[in-house]
Formats: sequence, C-alpha cells, structure tokens
Amino acid sequence: MKKNEIILKAISADPYLKERKSPTEAEQQLYLKEVLFTCPLCGKDLRHRKQKKNNKLYEIAHIFPNSPTVEQYALLNTLQRLGDNSETFENKIALCKDCHDQQDYHTTQEDYLNLLQKKQKLLQNTALHEATFTLGLELEIANVVRRICCLREDELAQLNYTPVKLSKKFSVNELLLKNRIAMYVTSYYPYIRDLFREMEGINGFRLDTLSLQIKCCFTKMETISNDKNAIFDQIVEWINTKTLTTSKAACEAVVSFFVQNCEVFHEITE
Repeated sequence: MKKNEIILKAISADPYLKERKSPTEAEQQLYLKEVLFTCPLCGKDLRHRKQKKNNKLYEIAHIFPNSPTVEQYALLNTLQRLGDNSETFENKIALCKDCHDQQDYHTTQEDYLNLLQKKQKLLQNTALHEATFTLGLELEIANVVRRICCLREDELAQLNYTPVKLSKKFSVNELLLKNRIAMYVTSYYPYIRDLFREMEGINGFRLDTLSLQIKCCFTKMETISNDKNAIFDQIVEWINTKTLTTSKAACEAVVSFFVQNCEVFHEITE
C-alpha cells in the first residue's frame, strides 16, 4: 500500500476529525471577544471602526484542520491537538483573512504550534478571568443575601413548594431568559442555598418569610404583565432597591435561585 493511501486511510479513521460546522453569529462574537477583536498573528483589527459594512474582516479558522490534506496530516498528525474534536471551541480561533489563508495553505509545524500556543494562552486567560469574575460575584451575592435577610415581614402571600423544572416554566419564545436563569442556577444555586441556610434563625430571619416576600412581589407583577422578561427584571430591580447593592448580576443570581425554587414563575399550562 502506498504511503498516501495509508495516510488517507488514517484520516478517514481519525475520530478527532469531524464534519465542518459553521459557527453561529453568537459563537463568532465569542471568538472575536477572545482575541479582543484583533488578529492574534498579525495584529490587524478584525472589526470595522466607523460606518457599518457587510464584509467581514475575519474568519473563524481551525487550528488543526478538520479536513486535512495528505501533506498537512503527515506534517501535523504527531503534534498536540486542542479539544475533543476538530469542531470544538478549543480548536478554532478568529484570524484575519490573510493569516487564515497562510495557516490553511502554507502552514508549517512551527506555524501550527505557534497558533496552538496562542490559543492555549487565550483559553487560560479566559479561565482566569471567569474564575476572578465568579469570585467577585459570589462576594456580591453574599452581600445581597445578608442584606435581603434583614427585610421586614410584609406583603406575605401563599407559596407554591411543588418542584417544577425550569424547562416547564418557559415557552419556546422565552429561551434566552431560560438560558440566562439556567446559567445562574447551574453556577450559584448550591452557594446561595448554603448562604440562606447559614442565615436561618439569625436575627429572626426565616427563608420562608423571604420567599413569601419574593412571591408577593411576583404576584403583583403577574397581574400587570405576562412578559416573564419584564417580570424577572422588575423583581431584580426590587431586590436591588431593597438591598442597595451595586451588582445587578448578584441580584439576578438570587432571583434565579427563587425561580428554581418555584417562588417565581408558574409551570406553563399546556
């Protein structure tokens, strides 16, 4: 069997290589933000600064090619790869068109490793930023919880303690709000729950009482509007005002905790 035939067979059997998947507009923005809208290889600006233009200054490039030629595969196969497969976020990066062409058609092992290392650095910086952001938000959430625990007992209403999954509380037209709340629930629900547990009984605080207050606030909003985005934002603003906090994200995380606990938003009636 000829060498090229062996390599072609290896390419077809390589589990890392997946069918090309075009990034969505939202995903493209993530790639651009990752490189701060600047080509990481040559420094060119990847966005128009003045009037709106249709032509893009960037392309989303594969670091390890998802459809390598025989020559590319022979050159790069033994080198490190990023991500679980060729279509993961880790194996793609925003480049200017000139650098993308160079990377696609004239790459060397040195070029490949240089781009791979740049992506690794970007991923590390993003992880560090998110870790720092998360720590800061946790401190803000704790501040919100401490302050909200001092609210007076008023405007009480009956609670619904029957668990309802988030997926049953939102229609297909409310996907963005659902995802926004799900992000907070996934990241902070146990943390907020433990904070409330620690505060239970201190200075007379009861989570049930707080839940009733949140529920009452929601009930009043519900009589005015069926727009869940508006209701969510209003309750966030309510908590923000009550606690005098400067962190809207922390308030959103706390309201999301109550959404998960069924204090906010009923199950959709089929």
